[in-house]
Amino acid sequence: MQERLILKFELDRKQMINANDRLHFQKKGKITKYLRGLACYQSMDLVCEADGLPFSKDRPCIVKVTTYSPTRRKYDPPNWSPTVKAILDGLTDAGVWVDDNYEIIKTTSFSHGGLSGSKLWKIILEIEEMPWTS
Repeated sequence: MQERLILKFELDRKQMINANDRLHFQKKGKITKYLRGLACYQSMDLVCEADGLPFSKDRPCIVKVTTYSPTRRKYDPPNWSPTVKAILDGLTDAGVWVDDNYEIIKTTSFSHGGLSGSKLWKIILEIEEMPWTS
């Protein structure tokens, strides 16, 4: 089993999509394209250096998403799933996994990590091979 992959993203609120946002489809598309490209670009070195990639049906994985807010305002971490979905698509483009379907990404969990310590949101993805149980 390979080591855990950790990807960190620092985003302005305008670079994110919340499930409760009611964005025009063109604006949402621009943000999605940006996030997808960012994730692909940031993970290219990771893909080249990591052993055992890409994840596949024979080697599934789990993804843990931790969000860090710039303010103390309460929020629901799973509401950032549209942002995370665009990031996962970018990781598919980069070759982290052959596809981001349920046969490869077995579990995606969301949690709050605390304050980001800046004016930006922080999203940390921890990706690890699915532990096999007998």
